[in-house]
Amino acid sequence: MIGFVFKGICEHHDSETKRKILMLNVFLCIGIVLLVSMAVIALIQNAYLLCAADCIVAGIFFTLLLYLHRTGDEPTASLIGVGIVMFFFFYLFFLGGVNKTAFMWLYTFPLLALFLLGFRRGTWAIGILFCYCVIFLLIDVLTDSLDIYDVDFVIRFLPSYLAVCVLACLVEQSRSRSRSELERARNQLEERVFMRTQELEEANNNLKFEIEERKIAEKERAHLEDALLQAEKMESLGRLAGSVAHDLNNVLSGLVSYPELLLLKLSKKSEMYQPLKNIINAGKRAAAIVDDLLSLARRGISIKETINLNTVIRSYLQSLEFVTLNNNNPHVELSTCLSPELDNLSGSTTHLEKMLSNLMINSFEAINQNGKITITTENVFLQSPPDKLKALDAGHYVVLTIEDTGVGINQEDLSKIFEPFYSSKVLGRSGTGLGMTVVWGTVIDHGGCLDISSIPGSGTTITVYFPAFSGEVEVSGPASSLIPRGNQQVILVVDDAPEQREVCESILLSLGYRVKTVPSGEAAIEYLDENGVELVLLDMIMESGMDGLETFKSIKNIREDLGVLIVSGYCETARMEEALSLGVRGFLKKPYTVQEIASKVKNEIA
Repeated sequence: MIGFVFKGICEHHDSETKRKILMLNVFLCIGIVLLVSMAVIALIQNAYLLCAADCIVAGIFFTLLLYLHRTGDEPTASLIGVGIVMFFFFYLFFLGGVNKTAFMWLYTFPLLALFLLGFRRGTWAIGILFCYCVIFLLIDVLTDSLDIYDVDFVIRFLPSYLAVCVLACLVEQSRSRSRSELERARNQLEERVFMRTQELEEANNNLKFEIEERKIAEKERAHLEDALLQAEKMESLGRLAGSVAHDLNNVLSGLVSYPELLLLKLSKKSEMYQPLKNIINAGKRAAAIVDDLLSLARRGISIKETINLNTVIRSYLQSLEFVTLNNNNPHVELSTCLSPELDNLSGSTTHLEKMLSNLMINSFEAINQNGKITITTENVFLQSPPDKLKALDAGHYVVLTIEDTGVGINQEDLSKIFEPFYSSKVLGRSGTGLGMTVVWGTVIDHGGCLDISSIPGSGTTITVYFPAFSGEVEVSGPASSLIPRGNQQVILVVDDAPEQREVCESILLSLGYRVKTVPSGEAAIEYLDENGVELVLLDMIMESGMDGLETFKSIKNIREDLGVLIVSGYCETARMEEALSLGVRGFLKKPYTVQEIASKVKNEIA
C-alpha cells in the first residue's frame, strides 16, 4: 500500500512535485473509497441520482489515478482532478445531498485547490466555486423555484465558507513563501557547495601538480646527487692520477725505451730478444693503465679534430689489438652496419679509439659460448630528448650502438659499472676496472650521452650519442713503419731526472743526432746564450727552479724561431695549454718508443 501511493514519482521531479503527486494519490484513493461508500449509502436511501453521480466521479478518479501512475504528469492530473471535484461540488450543492449535508464537502475544496494548483490558479478555482454558491443561494432564497436552503443557512454558510477560503489562502501563501525561501536557501546552498567543490577540485589539482613536481624534483635531486658523487669520485681519482702520473711515466720510460735500444742491436734469433719484447709490452701495459687514470683527470679535450666515426671503427677493426682479440674468441661473430652518410663529429681520435676498444673488449668477454656482436652507426635528430637522454639538447647526433648476445648485466651491477675500479669480471682475467669509467669520461668530454640497457642471459646494448659536427675530415697519408734518422743535428734535452736525460740521449745518439743534456731551465738558458741548437726537448714538470712553461718563455726571448718540443708524463694542465698557445711545436708523451721520438724530432727539425 505504501508503494502504491508513491507511484508516478520520477527521478526528475522536484520535491514540490513529488509532494503533490503523493497528495494526489492519497486524495484520489480516499476519494474513490468515499465516493463508492457514499454511492452505496445513497442507493440504500433511494437517492439514485446522487448514487449515479458518486459512481461516475469515482470512475473518473480511478481513470485519473491510472493516468498519473503511467505518465507522472502531475500538472495535468491536478488541473483535471480539481476541475472534476469543483463540478462534483456544483452538483452536490445543487442537490443538497442527504438531509442537506452536501455543503460540508465544500470546506475541503480551498485547501485542495490551493495546494494542487498553486496560489493564483487555486484562488481562481475557489472564487468560481464561491461565486456559484452565492448565485445559487440568492436564487434559492429570493425565488420559490428551488427551495433547498433557507435564509438561516445562507447567513451561517457564506461567512464560514469565506473564512475557510481566506484561511486557506493565508496558509497557502505562507507555505508558498516558506517554499520560496527554502528554494532560495537551497539554491544558495547549492551555489556555495558548487563553488566550494570547484575550490576543492582546484586545490586538489594544485596539490596533485605540486606532488608531481615534488616527485620530479626529488628524482632530479637524486640524479644530480648521484652525478655529483660520481664527479667527485672522478675528480679525486683525477687528482691522484695527476699527482703521480709524471713520476710513474718517468719510471716506465726506462722499461720501454732501454729494451727497445737493446732490441735494435740484437738479432731476432737471440735468446734475449723475446724477454726484452715482454719487458716492453709490460711497460706499455703499465703506461696504458696510467693513461686510463689520466683520462679521468681530464676536463674536456684540449686538442680536437674533425672525425668520422666510421673511419675510427674501421681503423680499430684492422688494428693488431682487435685481430688478436677476435682470434682469441673464435666463437663470436661480428657484424657491422655503418651508415654511409654518417655525419662527422668533433673530438679526439685517440680517445674514441680507446673508448671503442674498451667497449669491444667488454662485449667479447661477455660471450661465453657462441654469440654475436653488432656495431651500428646512424644519424639521429632528437626533437625532444627522452628522460634518459635529458642531458642532451635538441639537435643532430651521431649514434654508435654496440649490441652483444652475452650474459648481460644485472640491475645491481648496471648502476655501478661506471665507478672506478669496479669490475664484475673474474679477478686477474682482464681489465683494471677502469674501462667503462674511461668510456664514460670520453663520452662526457665529447659532449655526448650514453644509454645502456641489459637483460641478464640475453645480452647488452650500449648506445652512445655524439653531437654532429659540420667540419670536414682532414685526410692524412699512411704512417711509415721506417724509423727516421737524423744527420748530426744538435738537440738540447732539458730534464731534471738523470735517468730521463740518459734514456733520451741514448735514443737520439742511436738515431744520428748530437745531444746536449742539462738538468734545469736555468742551465738551458745559460747554454743557449752561448750555443746554437736545432731543437729543444723540454720537460714540463721540474721540481726545482724554472718549470717548462717559464723555460719556454725565456727561450722565446733568446731565440724566437727555435723549435721546442714538450716531453712530459702528464700534459693535461693549464700550463701545458698555455705553452701550446704560445707556440710550442708539439708534445711527446712519456713513456715514448723509439719510433715515436724519432718521428716527432724528424718532423720538427724538417
